[in-house]
Amino acid sequence: MSALAHGFRIDEEKCQGCLACMRVCPTHAIRVRQGRARYTPERCIDCGVCLSSCQWGAIAPTTSSVKDLCGFKFRVAIPSPVLFGQFPAGISPAHISQGLLMLGFDAVWDFAVEISLVDRAIKEYLENWKGPLPLISVACPVVVRLVQVAYPRMVDQLICIQPPREIAGREAKRRYSGELGIPRDQIAAIHITPCQAKTISILEPAERVESNLDGTLGISEVYNAIVASANTMKAEPEKPPKAVPIRSAALLRSCLGDGLSQVLAHHRYLHVTGISNITQVFDDIEKGRLRNVEFVEAHSCWSGCAGGNLTVANVYVTLSKMQSLLDRLPDMDRETLAEVERRYSTEDFGLGRPILPRPARGHSGNLSERVRAVREAEALLTKLPGLDCGLCGAPTCKEMAKDVSIGDALLSECIYHSNDLQRSRESKRIPKEK
Repeated sequence: MSALAHGFRIDEEKCQGCLACMRVCPTHAIRVRQGRARYTPERCIDCGVCLSSCQWGAIAPTTSSVKDLCGFKFRVAIPSPVLFGQFPAGISPAHISQGLLMLGFDAVWDFAVEISLVDRAIKEYLENWKGPLPLISVACPVVVRLVQVAYPRMVDQLICIQPPREIAGREAKRRYSGELGIPRDQIAAIHITPCQAKTISILEPAERVESNLDGTLGISEVYNAIVASANTMKAEPEKPPKAVPIRSAALLRSCLGDGLSQVLAHHRYLHVTGISNITQVFDDIEKGRLRNVEFVEAHSCWSGCAGGNLTVANVYVTLSKMQSLLDRLPDMDRETLAEVERRYSTEDFGLGRPILPRPARGHSGNLSERVRAVREAEALLTKLPGLDCGLCGAPTCKEMAKDVSIGDALLSECIYHSNDLQRSRESKRIPKEK
């Protein structure tokens, strides 16, 4: 299997080996060895928690840059709805759209149509599904990877429908190629993303097919340029910005957590955010405790995409602004509704390939090999102190035992088995009085 790409990189020169990233990683993918953090690619789910925990700036997202746009003849920005809740009062969606054009984009795409198309497709898929329940949304790439890595028996419950941003990328290329006569491979569809995890769904889609998008720009990367552009426009009121890119409430509602709840109002639907909460729900699903739930929409960030690690504004301020914008928009405008009706019957929503489990080292091989590895790790665990101090470079003693069993670490790396520590203890031992 080729090496897995991820949406961030670790700069070993900046890493101080402080263990912070290792302690917060929800899948125990990070180890700190020889004073430097490293991650196990097949166990990383790109949740980005490590980025937020690193105070040394050693972990950075691998999004695109504005310079990357130069290689294309036509550039389309497909902004996350979260972008429109990031700016101070006085900067409107029209200012934001104009700011993206000033950055070098040729068009800004409102993907409310694609959101409505996918919502309808999910409802139809659910009503015809005969397999195990609940079905699980694939909108959040982190959730998809969490299922692949930690809940492999649930991969068949991931709904096989592309997220709206992917369908928007395909449609934008198709439309502008037809209108302008430019080959599709010369048109860049760039997602303006609230998190680095969306990057990995483009670089390394879970289903291993080519993405319809060509890259991402983080909201934090475009924020200052948009503010500067808006201030310039406000100083020249005789030159108003171009059309507002938000046509209906459908675009914003998708990030407020109540989009699918309306579409699936007659189904047993659960919306959950935050990795720790998702893990609890998935544990219950795996143990058969949530048999009455039909569909789970899960987002790894608290409060959904508004809490992404590449956003700028406070998550609650963002949600408040988006709610305020939403209240001033029509639920569904005629143009959007007509396009949904026109495209729905011919649109291809499928993922292309099924999503498969992602076995990590020590969890692969035939049954006898896996049983041997588990028994060896259990035996090694009895020799470790059980303090989960992390000083060996593994987050827990149990993970350390697994590392030793597959040859990734030595038992002597535990400070309780270190010869240096033993000698230190001996030197400090007080001799008994004769």
